[in-house]
Amino acid sequence: MIDTPDDLLLLEAEHLARDLLLNADETQGAAASLLNGWTPVIHAASAYFAPDTVTPCSQVLEIGRGLRRDALDWIGKAAPDPRLSRIRELFEDASSAQETARRVPPRQNAVLQTCYVATHAVAGVVDRYGASLRKDESTRSHGRLVATLSSRVRSAEQIFDAQLSVGQTARPAFDSTQTLAAAVAAWDKALHDALVDNTPDPRVLLVSSNVSIGLLRRAAELASVAAADGELDSFTLNSRVLPALQPATERWERARHTWRTLAPATTGMPYPIAAAAHTLHRALHPLQTDSGPQNSLALRLAIMATVEAAHLQVAATRRSDLKGMASGVSALTQAVFDHVPGARSLSLWRQLERLDGPAPISIPSQVRTEMLRQAVGTLEAATLAASASHGLIEVGVRKIAQTREMIPPVPRVRQRGGLDRRP
Repeated sequence: MIDTPDDLLLLEAEHLARDLLLNADETQGAAASLLNGWTPVIHAASAYFAPDTVTPCSQVLEIGRGLRRDALDWIGKAAPDPRLSRIRELFEDASSAQETARRVPPRQNAVLQTCYVATHAVAGVVDRYGASLRKDESTRSHGRLVATLSSRVRSAEQIFDAQLSVGQTARPAFDSTQTLAAAVAAWDKALHDALVDNTPDPRVLLVSSNVSIGLLRRAAELASVAAADGELDSFTLNSRVLPALQPATERWERARHTWRTLAPATTGMPYPIAAAAHTLHRALHPLQTDSGPQNSLALRLAIMATVEAAHLQVAATRRSDLKGMASGVSALTQAVFDHVPGARSLSLWRQLERLDGPAPISIPSQVRTEMLRQAVGTLEAATLAASASHGLIEVGVRKIAQTREMIPPVPRVRQRGGLDRRP
């Protein structure tokens, strides 16, 4: 819950970081603006924890200081992104509170999470800007220099991620969560076996999108029930977790539409993928909230699975051997070129609908570029949801075990329907 005005400041900073992740350009100006505004944010975050003390933020601050001059030489000057400037101001205002108020774990977690999301956004933009430079022979060497900048920002991102994950790697202790953890691991392995070093199959990617949507929706449902039952902090759920799960689900729904368009009209499906998806569904459905933190950890594992699936989706979209059914390629091509001024010569691709059959066809480069942009957006949204899911484990879960010991158990009677219905 919000206890002080400082909580409101940190919540606004977190929302700005989310917007930065989901709405950022990939131009030279945007990359320079983000890099120039990122280090001051980390400096302000480091001051929030404890000035002149070694913290995760102070470690990242040294990385930021080291790359600022290189960023100026290799990318150029630009005014800091106004969202980053506002985050810095909010951190500075929150740092004016007493040290005892700043040491509250949920507030420190909020600062770390905001820094992690903002750092991921900066790294992604710089990474994609460098990739665009490497496509042209004349700017390829420049693109490699930019890639070294993005790798250094990625190392800072890993520091924040490791700090957020401290103490959160314990295995679930209850049967239901153990079953879900095993099902998630099996699904992840099946997806890797089907897509890594293999020609991407749109049918597999379609199932992957369906599974990711199911994981995110089920996580939102169970988290809401946990908050209603007092197992989860409702403020954390409504202000951090659900606002991140919703855009991630929407992005996956767009991805599902794309892969459904490209998938052959057949019921055939690789057996390992179908079996792993079915097992995961059966493990997720009966999961309840009676176990408190253990089930919250299981939900986080499920959300993390959507991030890995999004990574595989990006890799599949980048592959030159990705193909799709003719009518689907034609439809996607028309949808893309409808937004390109002067690109109305679609008669060739419209004729491809007549060639629809079992043999897939190649996808035009312009369409592939648009698909890759969509896949990257899905990955960013999935990462945002994974970052917010930290609140399911440490910050959002109430420590209610001692309270329960003092109160005689009262049996609860629920209606057998909706989320409580067993298969």
